[in-house]
Amino acid sequence: MTAEKHHILIVGATSAAMAKVGLFTPTQARISVIAPGATDALREAGLLPEDTGRDLLVHDRPFAEDDLKGKTLVYIGADDEITEERILRLANTRNLPVNVIDKPAKSNFTTPAQFARGPLQVAFSSGGDAPVFVRRLRSSLEKLLPPSLGVLAAAAGAVRARVKTIIPDGTRRRLFYDRLYDNAGTYADLDQHEVERLVLEAAKSHRVGATTGQVQLVGAGPGDPDLLTIKAHRALQQADVIVYDRLVSRDVLALARRDADLIFVGKREGDHGIGQDGINRVIVEEALKGRRVVRLKGGDPLLFARAGEELDALRAHDIHVEVVPGISAFQGIAATTQIPLTDRAHASSITLVTGHLKDGAYKDWARLAGDGQTLAVYMGVKGAPKISAGLIGEGVKASTPVAVVENGTRANERRFYGTLATLPEVVAKNNVKSPALLLIGDVVSTAADLAWAAKETDRLVATA
Repeated sequence: MTAEKHHILIVGATSAAMAKVGLFTPTQARISVIAPGATDALREAGLLPEDTGRDLLVHDRPFAEDDLKGKTLVYIGADDEITEERILRLANTRNLPVNVIDKPAKSNFTTPAQFARGPLQVAFSSGGDAPVFVRRLRSSLEKLLPPSLGVLAAAAGAVRARVKTIIPDGTRRRLFYDRLYDNAGTYADLDQHEVERLVLEAAKSHRVGATTGQVQLVGAGPGDPDLLTIKAHRALQQADVIVYDRLVSRDVLALARRDADLIFVGKREGDHGIGQDGINRVIVEEALKGRRVVRLKGGDPLLFARAGEELDALRAHDIHVEVVPGISAFQGIAATTQIPLTDRAHASSITLVTGHLKDGAYKDWARLAGDGQTLAVYMGVKGAPKISAGLIGEGVKASTPVAVVENGTRANERRFYGTLATLPEVVAKNNVKSPALLLIGDVVSTAADLAWAAKETDRLVATA
């Protein structure tokens, strides 16, 4: 049944009843409001015809049985149970759908929380089980979608056939609409006719003859999908193909578009897979097919992720590329352990290094750690003995606190604490595996689950 064929009866002058009037005012349904004081309630809510431009049938009187004639939906928002029970009984006798507002046990249907952006209609429902959660979800999504999206959607629909003629290739046309959506805010405060003109201009200037798609280097964060940025989530939803690493969690991959091709190119200890040259080849080849490619990397794509080599390969083929940053492991782990990486009492700087370099050599550790410094070592589990010995040998205190965090931010995160002297023991005794991060410095003593003052500085403490 379409909205214009509905005749909705709303009984009550309560704020809940007015909310239902407001919900259906933008639709084409006929609306009758009946209750003593209904006009005053509508005036206070700004829902009178002169406020909304909608005709309402308003009756400032108590409900009567004949009011049910010709109605297709009934909402009861009365402020007394006697009236409520009477209407409910009469409506059920006539087999009318009836909703007692905010009382799902008495209702035979529920109304989803809704909002609209022009022709885009969004509804949420929990079947009456969690109405507060549904309202919060609606509110969250409303904040993400700019009002101008409605005008853009209406305009895009009006010129859809002409855009199809201008951009006949389906993949390129979808990329065009993706970009329109991403830039919906550009069309704020413009009328629909002007937006239609701009959409057609954008379609004509779109690279119709291009043979390449585009690539996004996207940071997947340290593993917790809630730490993914909004832009990264959008990229996953729009990608034709996702090329991902071993450190990308399954929970993050689950957010990808269902029909996207997933290509695993991760490296494991002793197995470098197709290698970096092979990865470069894959993303270039997929882009040259005209596809939208996401190169998904754990953490941030520009930090210890060989992004420079991939950018060079893409630029060499004149492929459009965008970088979407992500939360790096050191940031996510600092948050879960509640270790302030810089602190006026402990450290004024932080240094990030990888535990192994291209030539297998190690850094000059003496310049990277020590008093007033925090050192974060990526991929340092295997080299823990060398790191410990190198730093101590260069004068860093053996009692310097150390945190070893495996699978940081994920459900299976494990944390182990010790000192620079006991670092190899911490790693070996607890069989720590990659991905894991080493945090070295006095700031570690402030970790939420440590009580260093009550322990000897070289005593091993572990939590899982």
